[in-house]
Amino acid sequence: MSDFLNSLDPRINRLNIPAEFGTTFPSKENKDQFVTFEVFVQPKENKPYQHEGIVHAPTIDMAFLFAKEQFSRRGMSCSGVWVVNTNNVKVSPITENDEDIYDFIHEEIMEGAEKGDSEKYEIFHLRKRGKQHVHVGNLEATCYEEALLKAKGQFQEEKSVLNIWVAKSEEFMKIEGEEFADIWETLPDKKYRDAMDYKATEKIKKFKAEQNA
Repeated sequence: MSDFLNSLDPRINRLNIPAEFGTTFPSKENKDQFVTFEVFVQPKENKPYQHEGIVHAPTIDMAFLFAKEQFSRRGMSCSGVWVVNTNNVKVSPITENDEDIYDFIHEEIMEGAEKGDSEKYEIFHLRKRGKQHVHVGNLEATCYEEALLKAKGQFQEEKSVLNIWVAKSEEFMKIEGEEFADIWETLPDKKYRDAMDYKATEKIKKFKAEQNA
């Protein structure tokens, strides 16, 4: 038996994913229905994360590998990647013209909201049409509605914010920091063509072990 996953999808074969990663894959009849994941990239250390695009994958582990291959190769500046299931991102209405979405967020949004335990939420702003959402910070809240209301007090800006994305921090897979720095290196001799040369698999295993500890 091969030590790597074999698939009709050439993207999976090209990545040489260890066979053990297949143990959490969906059943065969569901493999054609890949999940959509949002990808956020930190271009340089101490810079905010910004939305770069989407990838389609069966699991969040694979989503990260696809995201890294697509958004951090061939000399592209990158010091961290966040991946989150699109279904776990709550989106505010989009304003018209230069209206500020925060001007439409009031205490009334809490009416009927289902509160739970306090959790951390990540907040992203769209400041200009045609641009990408940018991470502005995180906060503690008991629900998405409360997160939006608190964001108004903490992150409202002088310039209009056209749209807000909110997601629970725990829903993200975050690969960042100095201990993961070597997986972003674009190696010489065009080795960027082989995703396994980025040492991503070992880093993902380490990340998941720490998360499950």
